[in-house]
Amino acid sequence: MTGLQRVVKVLAGRGGDSPGGGVDRPPVLPMVHTGLAEHAGVPLGRFFTDAGAMAQVMIEGCRRFGFDGVQLSLGVTGEAQALGAAVRQPADAAPVLNEHLLAEPGRLDTLRRRDPTTGGRMPLFFEAVERVSREIGSEVFILATMRGSLLITSQLRGVEEMLIDLIEQPAPVEEMLAFATDVALKLSRPLLGTGAHGLLLGEATCSPNFISPEMYRRLVLPHHRRLVAGLKEMGWPFVGLHVCGNTTSIIKDMISTGVDFLDVDYQVPPDQAISLSGDRAGLRGNLDPSSVFRFGTPDTVKRQTEAVCAAARGARWIMSSGCDIPPGTPAENIATFVESVRASTAD
Repeated sequence: MTGLQRVVKVLAGRGGDSPGGGVDRPPVLPMVHTGLAEHAGVPLGRFFTDAGAMAQVMIEGCRRFGFDGVQLSLGVTGEAQALGAAVRQPADAAPVLNEHLLAEPGRLDTLRRRDPTTGGRMPLFFEAVERVSREIGSEVFILATMRGSLLITSQLRGVEEMLIDLIEQPAPVEEMLAFATDVALKLSRPLLGTGAHGLLLGEATCSPNFISPEMYRRLVLPHHRRLVAGLKEMGWPFVGLHVCGNTTSIIKDMISTGVDFLDVDYQVPPDQAISLSGDRAGLRGNLDPSSVFRFGTPDTVKRQTEAVCAAARGARWIMSSGCDIPPGTPAENIATFVESVRASTAD
């Protein structure tokens, strides 16, 4: 069974009565991209500005560690930059957003006239995903990442300003969310042509650590439903949603968007996520990217991986970190993670 087959079976829920969707073992598709760059000898400044370098890092990382799939991301500044925002690129760090295009919400009409598919580093990202898909996409699952409605809005408006707006003037936020949803749909169409098998919507600002579950349901959830429906109509076979933190209070709401899978951060016990999902969606997670991957020992990684495998046995679960594995993570820890999953079974 190839890595691609494993991931697709879990996401599609196929396999009849077979545990875990009919796979021989849990698939391994960690949230790691910038964390692979140093292991390939590529500084982040080049990783984020060179399609060939980004593709090289992902392909080499996948082959070196034996992943069943890889996740590519342009970072949270990508959509704002594509609409014209100024971004500073350090030599060996992630891009930094230097302006908020909707610091004055009245500029929305100006942004509507811009084509985000050709702006900023978006063409670079499309090329990188296409290169990875062409090179290894027949064997492993290629997951492309875009930002969702609220995270795009926060990058255009500013996180603090957006949080205040949600409370004090939700009507303009509704208009910005609708615009951001349109941007995500526009960007996802050319991305579909890259050969990626799935699309992940990053929505860190939807976490209950940022906004209340009630506010998520009232203001953001309708846009998520429209976004996922549009992506499905567009032809995306698999769509996922990533929200950080303890999301137990909104897991059922997120599943109601129609996504095929949810990311589960390390704060959510696997058995609780499985119970709340009710097998209506696949789940991916959920080792702590900091205390386990970045600062843990191989023994820590092994024990935690075995614990998650045991807790998720028989479920539609993809083994991963709960959030992005950061730069500086020892290669030995990543290797131990993969080896520990391989040693598990789906019985």
